[in-house]
Amino acid sequence: FVLPAFEVRGGTGVPGSKAELLRLWDAGDARPFYGTLCPRCQAPTDFGRWRALPPPPRLRVAYEVPWRDPWEPFYVAPARGVPPFDERFLQYGFNRISQACELHVAGFRFAVLDGAFVAHQGFKEPGGFHGGREAELGHNRRLFRSFRAELPRRYPGSARRC
Repeated sequence: FVLPAFEVRGGTGVPGSKAELLRLWDAGDARPFYGTLCPRCQAPTDFGRWRALPPPPRLRVAYEVPWRDPWEPFYVAPARGVPPFDERFLQYGFNRISQACELHVAGFRFAVLDGAFVAHQGFKEPGGFHGGREAELGHNRRLFRSFRAELPRRYPGSARRC
């Protein structure tokens, strides 16, 4: 189950409901997560579609979306049956992409929830990361290429690729 992810301007309280989040979004005090740094990394969530849904009376599955590279969804799933996180991805970069990619290859489907979301306090901005970020990102990018090449061997019956 995919939870739409947002960033909330620093100093703004974390919204407690979708209606409150939408008010913040309209005012420019909330936006989709990584909206300025990597819009493609959250695009498959389809924030426009989610936003247009009428307020749900309770938590529900709103729609399914196909996995697309380089999606980094925030999700909840049962502890059993989900491929474990690959702990080779240390520090910054490709941790959520690798996990979602493997879920896709393993045959999982992605259902976006309405009535739930996650919010990060503060806007993610260029230059707002630690100094070693680029080196970590480069290392994990190379690691991701080999990780992706391993997946067909791990899931030989799957026609899905990433």
